[in-house]
Parts: sequence; C-alpha cells; structure tokens
Amino acid sequence: MSNMEVQCAPHVERLEAEPFATIIPDRRPPVKCHAGIGLAKLAVAYETRRGARGGEIYERTADGWSLLYRVEAGTPAEELPWKS
Repeated sequence: MSNMEVQCAPHVERLEAEPFATIIPDRRPPVKCHAGIGLAKLAVAYETRRGARGGEIYERTADGWSLLYRVEAGTPAEELPWKS
C-alpha cells in the first residue's frame, strides 16, 4: 500500500454527488467534490517548489466511486499520470 493510499483511505466514504472528487490529506477539508476532471486534476497537481500536492482523484460510476489517479506528494509536473 502506498503512502498516499494509506492517507486517503479513511476519507473515501465522504465522497458526494458531483461526478469527480479528490482526497488530499493535507487540505481542510480533505475531501472535495468537483464538477469537472480539470478542476480535480488542478487540486491534486497544484504545484509548489516541491512538486504536486498529491492525493487521489475519483470518478462517480454506476457502482459508486472509482479511483482514477493516485499522485504521491512531490511528483514533478512532467510525471503526473495523465501526462503519459
């Protein structure tokens, strides 16, 4: 289990009605819902000098929530999973 997976796991049940959601452990509140994938990516990839903020992006599906991306804190912009 990755560090980000461990940090985000306790918050998964708080996801709400919007089509996308992020869990960012160092943000308050850690769970936030988004109307679009672009806003979710910005929330997780918000860069500091140390790289991305880090967190998880979920998409609402017919069966509940599906993890789309997990980004470890400090990931450089060019290494974000949606850049490949």
